[in-house]
This record gives sequence, structure tokens and C-alpha cells, in this order.
Amino acid sequence: MVTYDPDADALYVRLSDAKVSATKTLNDLRLIDVASDGVVIGIEFIDASGGVDLRDVPFRPKVEKLIGDSGYGIKILA
Repeated sequence: MVTYDPDADALYVRLSDAKVSATKTLNDLRLIDVASDGVVIGIEFIDASGGVDLRDVPFRPKVEKLIGDSGYGIKILA
């Protein structure tokens, strides 16, 4: 599931319904939510309207497909 908040310009790609235990920072614009067992639950992209960088993002092919299928028109930069 993908959600986009235009006010925050944040795109969230949810990969699991598990409970978030911690958030890891890839960089200032990309955050990864993980469960207590370390499984990736979701990825948040900040300033998403300019496009999102998928380098080093876990499950990149799945994340890219979900974003493409979302209908939000967010560009994939890398």
C-alpha cells in the first residue's frame, strides 16, 4: 500500500501490517520502519514530489512497482 501526504510532501510505502518497533534513517529524505525482529515494514520518502531515490532501499523492485502502480505520479530518480 502506498500513501502520499501532499501537505507534508511525504510518500509512504507499506510492506507489512506488523507493528513498527524502530525507524532507521538512510538519509534525510528516506526513513525505514522496522519490526522488533528487524523485518522492514515500510519506507517513508520526504520531499517526494521531486522524485524518490531508491538506491539502497530494501525490496527495491517491490517498492518501485508499488510506487508506479499507486497513481500518484511520483518519479523514480535512481
